[in-house]
Amino acid sequence: MSSYTSSLNWIFSQESQLIERLHQWVGINTYSLNYTGLNRLLQVLHDAFKPLGGTSQLISLPSYQKLTPTGLLQSHPLGQALSIRSRPSAPIQILLAGHLDTVFSPSSPFQSLQQQDNQRLTGPGAADMKGGLAILLTLLEALERSPLKESLGWEVLITPDEEIGSPGSTPLYREAARRHDLALIFEPAFPDGAFVDERKGSSNFTIAYVGQSAHVGRDFDKGRSAVIPLTRLISELQSLLNGGEITVNVADLYSNGPVNIVADIASCRINIRSSDGEALRKASEIIRSAAEHYAHASDVECHCHQDSFRLPKSLDATSEFLFNAYGQCAQELQIPFNCRATGGVCDGNILANAGLPTLDTAGVVGGGLHTENEYLLTSSLTERASLAALFLFKLASREIILPSKAIL
Repeated sequence: MSSYTSSLNWIFSQESQLIERLHQWVGINTYSLNYTGLNRLLQVLHDAFKPLGGTSQLISLPSYQKLTPTGLLQSHPLGQALSIRSRPSAPIQILLAGHLDTVFSPSSPFQSLQQQDNQRLTGPGAADMKGGLAILLTLLEALERSPLKESLGWEVLITPDEEIGSPGSTPLYREAARRHDLALIFEPAFPDGAFVDERKGSSNFTIAYVGQSAHVGRDFDKGRSAVIPLTRLISELQSLLNGGEITVNVADLYSNGPVNIVADIASCRINIRSSDGEALRKASEIIRSAAEHYAHASDVECHCHQDSFRLPKSLDATSEFLFNAYGQCAQELQIPFNCRATGGVCDGNILANAGLPTLDTAGVVGGGLHTENEYLLTSSLTERASLAALFLFKLASREIILPSKAIL
């Protein structure tokens, strides 16, 4: 490791610069459907990465289709994605990816980065995953200062829609998987620093029923309640989907009208997860079929929209090699290294199922994700940047040699 000491020491000297960047980036609201904020931050990121060289491209994404409670599909614009490619003819090609969107709307009071104590920074997207983007930039700055850089080609791919299932950027990831040897995604690690090696798959549905309103006292028999089929569907889902293999969560329940009017609108959103990809596919078909069945039985309209679908990410032999190699780098830096599975999903699911070995928790150590308690451990900014950089240095110097089946 001595040949990399100066580069790694430089990374450890960058903590204040990393925090300064985060104050700016976290302070820009990038809720998934805040088109203005997303593009504002993307331009800031474009300018920040520009000194690294490479060929940059802003990529427009198709609109996001979302079902309203009344059963209408509405289109919402998505922000642009940013791709930066450097040395595409180098013998090893690495995808370095992340997302800039968060779950916090412009109306949320949680809008800026704050120093919680001498160990933690809190803020919307601080861990998930603007801290990861700051790490990504810093490790590339270190790589581009090194003579080893000529042996390694890289692409940065930053997308605006991960928190809503990557409806617009999924094709970008599938295409990128074909031209790279492996990927690092800068999602946050677990609060204890553990990495994620396996992920469940996940699918989201929005279901809306439309019936006929009527006055309960005068014309009750003329009404067709949208609530009845929805409640029947919800009550039956657990048994229909064999809860041992599938987890089911129902949320965002909605029904219109006062209590003396038969409700003609009712809707909900459903999330299902499984470690079994085939079980997830079958469950999706069961939901569609059951939704239509209960609509027919109640003589109402049914609108069923699959908002997202991501297959599980499993740990195969090539990915296991990647984790072992990363773990050896952590050991050299005296960073504890362990892995475990999670029920959460990310863009790593997409890349892994496209055949690309992917380590998708190369970002900060943090917790409280998607809540107003979201935080990152300040020390993990330079620690995880150094770890990722050492891994890239060893790839470039051929101290780590990818197994042949990882070369696409």
